[in-house]
Amino acid sequence: MNYKILAIVFIALFLVENIFFGWAYYSTYQQNKKTNICFYDICEQYPEATYDNEICTCYDYDVLGNFVQVKTKYLP
Repeated sequence: MNYKILAIVFIALFLVENIFFGWAYYSTYQQNKKTNICFYDICEQYPEATYDNEICTCYDYDVLGNFVQVKTKYLP
């Protein structure tokens, strides 16, 4: 009887683990996709860009050679 309970526990843990790793992979894939959209689509003509907390910010050089914020876009 004990081996049946142990088998059920291992199956449940295996399912929870697979669901967690699937979610983590999907979340990382979406983050990378949005980062690429920010760097290569929205800020393609600017030398520097950042993507943080769903906000894409593009930077360009001013007359003195300093970075200034040029464009900001929210990527939901």
